[in-house]
Amino acid sequence: MKTNSLDFDAQALREKILDLAMRGKLVPQDPNDEPASVLLEKIKAEKAELIKEKKIKKIKPLPPITDDEKPFDIPDSWEWVRFNDIGIMKNGKTPKKTDVKSNARYPYFKVKDMNINSLYMKIVENYVDEKYESQIFPKNTIIYPKNGGAVLTNKKRILIQDSLVDLNTGGIIPYENINFKFLFYMFQSFDIKKYVKGSAVPTINAKKLRETVVPLPPLSEQSRIAAKIAQLFALLRKVESLLK
Repeated sequence: MKTNSLDFDAQALREKILDLAMRGKLVPQDPNDEPASVLLEKIKAEKAELIKEKKIKKIKPLPPITDDEKPFDIPDSWEWVRFNDIGIMKNGKTPKKTDVKSNARYPYFKVKDMNINSLYMKIVENYVDEKYESQIFPKNTIIYPKNGGAVLTNKKRILIQDSLVDLNTGGIIPYENINFKFLFYMFQSFDIKKYVKGSAVPTINAKKLRETVVPLPPLSEQSRIAAKIAQLFALLRKVESLLK
């Protein structure tokens, strides 16, 4: 019973840490940081360039954020944005079995490969070649189960190299001016059950996820927040290990 109680308390602490982080209460603000409003302009310019180069498609603008959608107060240097404004959502692609090799250019991951107990996707046995280059997710993409029973496990991992992931996997590709670790922890703070539709085959509601209103700190503060979360999570793991 003690172990179960400890597990529950540790998880509650993790959730509290993420909650404080997303409210701007985990690390102090630095008045010298470039505000998030400037950051948004850089992302806007980056997005326009990607559309011009036909690397992403132009989509219908999402509705402006209303005051009713803002769940809490944030620091003055932060901005409220929609999740789609800070990362590119993309679906995976399952290759033909005959195209999967033991050694080629790009690692290929399936949802089951996310069972590893690590923040990053490191272990891989399968690869694909340049035939799937247009479906490759770049390094630092946050991947997650999109369809099937694994959706409810709330697994999320970070790619450490350009990779292909299967059709049951989705990805959030951060824009250049977004700290990928901060984006990972932001995504981890979501209650994934709120985004699931269907019961026989649970599926992430991509539209609802894309439109979710999230707080955006300055880039420098994103880095400080991500580092502090990693430090506190490591401490929690150490305490759990010692007490068990």
